[in-house]
Amino acid sequence: MSVQSKPEFKTKAVVSVVAMCRLLKMSRSQFYFHAKRGTFHAPLYLASNHRPYFTATMVEDNLQARETGIGVSGEYVIFYERQPGSTKAAVNKPKANHAGLLEGLRALGLARVTVEDADAAVAACFPQGTADLDDVTVLRGVFRHLKRAGGGQ
Repeated sequence: MSVQSKPEFKTKAVVSVVAMCRLLKMSRSQFYFHAKRGTFHAPLYLASNHRPYFTATMVEDNLQARETGIGVSGEYVIFYERQPGSTKAAVNKPKANHAGLLEGLRALGLARVTVEDADAAVAACFPQGTADLDDVTVLRGVFRHLKRAGGGQ
């Protein structure tokens, strides 16, 4: 049985701040916050154009600090992991068919309600979606929203 070792990262002689942040999987603002606290090495600056950079040993130290939770200053650090966003799923979600909703709104006296009005009202009243709600609750919420807005008359 062999023990799998972590693949070695081949560092360049110098690395930019953007590349350092990409390796650490954090934003530049968070990186500079931690560098100011002493968790990571602060960047060195080129004399010619004052551009920040890190040497290969600084990169290794910063990566080690991120991995172990012990900063280069020796203090313990807890890093928060980014949560995956669900914005793409919400954007690609197909529009629901509101034919029954439109029929119910018209029966309640809102004769001029369009599909776009109903879609906007459903999105405003139920931002988490209507999948787990019954039709009466959705109809009531949308009707009240449209009456308050003065639409559909």
